[in-house]
Amino acid sequence: MIPPLTLIRVIDTETTDLDDPSELVEIGWTDVRWFGSSWEIESGPHARLVNPGMQIKFGAMATHHISQAEAETGISPAEARRLVTGGADYLCAHNAEFDRKYIPHPLPWICTHKCARRVWPTLQSHKNGAIRYELELCLDDPRAEPSHHAGPDTWVTAHILLRLLPLLTLQEMVTISRQPVVLLKIGFGEHKGVRFSDLPDGYLDWIVNKSEMPNDPKREDVVHTARLELKRRAQ
Repeated sequence: MIPPLTLIRVIDTETTDLDDPSELVEIGWTDVRWFGSSWEIESGPHARLVNPGMQIKFGAMATHHISQAEAETGISPAEARRLVTGGADYLCAHNAEFDRKYIPHPLPWICTHKCARRVWPTLQSHKNGAIRYELELCLDDPRAEPSHHAGPDTWVTAHILLRLLPLLTLQEMVTISRQPVVLLKIGFGEHKGVRFSDLPDGYLDWIVNKSEMPNDPKREDVVHTARLELKRRAQ
């Protein structure tokens, strides 16, 4: 049973760079609350600029279009973290592994990207904007634009979350969000586009036991899926 007025705060971050060291330049959020019989968007999208205290890399600036001068008018990173965690029961992001680096908090996290991959494995893409268009979510809603801005991106993610909530329990979402993704197809190399179930035994063994992928955090999902497929074939 879901406790009354449970609040899921959907967040998104824009940062100085994708790689460390990096810091927030914008924080966005949309609140989704349980009202006893249904989940509804309670408020949003909200956004605040954040003064990162460091230079914004031009590659990041080209994505979110926040200048150094604009960011320096914002609140502190510490204030931004307090702002988006206060009062929430769950935190949610479309790529929670990335966003939680900037919002380190013990609240349970939901990753809509991982949950969407589990529920809709055959979507053409599992990116935030791609799911929006394929599932026809908030298409004519100006609150969803422009993309790559923290507030509008949380509005889209909140609608993805609302579509997922009837299909998974909160605990299932949290559990899925902690685990590697089970991939449908491999996305690189000589077998690009081939389902893992159709990959040669030798290639799966190479991924798991002979390649450098087990030591690469970015290949965690690939290695996890290859291990599961090898285990399935051994049964």
